[in-house]
This record gives sequence, structure tokens and C-alpha cells, in this order.
Amino acid sequence: MSQLDRSHEQIRARDGTTVLELAACSDKGPVRRDNQDAWAIRPLARRGAVVVLADGMGGHADGAIASHLAVTAATERLVADPDPGRALGEAVEEANQAIAERRRERRVLSGTTLVVAVVRDGRAVLANIGDSRAYLIRAGLARQVTQDHSWLADEMRAGRIPVASAAHDQRRNVLSRALTGDSVQADVFELELAGGDTLVLCCDGIWEALDDDALAALLAPGRPLADEVAEAVATAIRQGSTDNATVVACRLAGG
Repeated sequence: MSQLDRSHEQIRARDGTTVLELAACSDKGPVRRDNQDAWAIRPLARRGAVVVLADGMGGHADGAIASHLAVTAATERLVADPDPGRALGEAVEEANQAIAERRRERRVLSGTTLVVAVVRDGRAVLANIGDSRAYLIRAGLARQVTQDHSWLADEMRAGRIPVASAAHDQRRNVLSRALTGDSVQADVFELELAGGDTLVLCCDGIWEALDDDALAALLAPGRPLADEVAEAVATAIRQGSTDNATVVACRLAGG
């Protein structure tokens, strides 16, 4: 049986108009016993927000704990910083250190992906490690912002494996970078946002089941964002996703 977890928030200006709409939905899916995804959406001063998603590594002990530790540490660091957009590197490092501390205490190998975004003043600054993704949806099109840190993605970027064969490659979920407590470098991206833009964070349980066109259609402005992310999760599961399925989204008003 599915276990659905949802959230919805609106960041408003002083006149009461909505500046940002935030929503998240997570489902453990039809196969997994536990949901190893963790997420957070937190308002910031100056009408901004932090959105975070982590996908615990199912082949490692305590994957669910690792994802929750990473999300908590990164979110708390960013919310407390007066300039969170410049603190992404420190936030990722604190997330990694939280996992390293548990690894030392429990002597278990835990791991997780992490994708995090700070949205404020018409800009988004993002960092990612692993294969959880960020997309920008604008004018009916979805563009992948982050790059996957997986063995398969690395081989494709190097031209050693053709894109056409990637969907059926059994090694597509082998990560080349993850938060495990060992030293690791995040990729950082910056975006200028326009009214109506939707920034979407999602785990592989979503993007393996939904192509870019499907994701853009499901998250096109026109309905409450909470309904759209819930439909994206449900559609991914109907399309055959057997993993945990989580979407976290932030939409800039206007457009």
C-alpha cells in the first residue's frame, strides 16, 4: 500500500499577493518496504525559500537515516545563514559531516544523494550530489539543470556509451558521487527565474518513469502546485516506477 506525504506553502508579499508557491509529495511506491527519500521546504527572509531533496541509497544500511540527516543539516545551515545562496557549499559539507559522524558512531556505511536550491530575488542557486535532479520548467518545456553523478552518466558524457542504450543499461543506478561521509564535491548552478517558472527537484523514482515532456505537462501552471506534484508522483507510479517517488517544487508567481 502507498504511503503519501504532502506539503504546500505560499510565500506572500506585504500586500498579500503570492510571491512563491511551494509544494512537495512523496510516496514509498508499490514495491519498497520503506521510503528512503527525505525532503524539506522552508521559507526564508525577503520572501525566499529553501527546497531540499535526498534519496537514501537502498543498498546501504540506514539509507533513510542518511537522507534525513542530510536534509536536516543542509536545511538548518541555509535557513540560519544571512546569505544562504553563498552558503550552499557549507550546507552540503555539514550534511556530509552529519553522515560521517553517524558512520563513526555506528560503524555502518550510509549514503544518500542530495539536491538543494535557494530561491530568492528572482534567482535560484542549486547544488547537487548523486542522481537526484533539478529541472526548470518554463513555457511548457522542462530542462534538466543538474548533471547526474552516476557511472552511466559519466560514461555517456565521455562518449563511451550512446544515449540510446542508457534506458536499458543495468548500471544506470550506480552512483559515482554520493554523500557517505567521505570527501566529495558538489556541483553548483545558478539560474535567473521569470514569472511562472517552476523549479522541480525529484528522485530517480520520478525521472526514470517520466520523460521531460511528461514532467513539463504535469507541472504546467494552471492548477494548485500541490495538485500537480501529487499527480506527477501518482503518474510515475502508474507508469511503472518501483522506487520511492518524490517531487519538491517551487513556482515563481506571475508570467
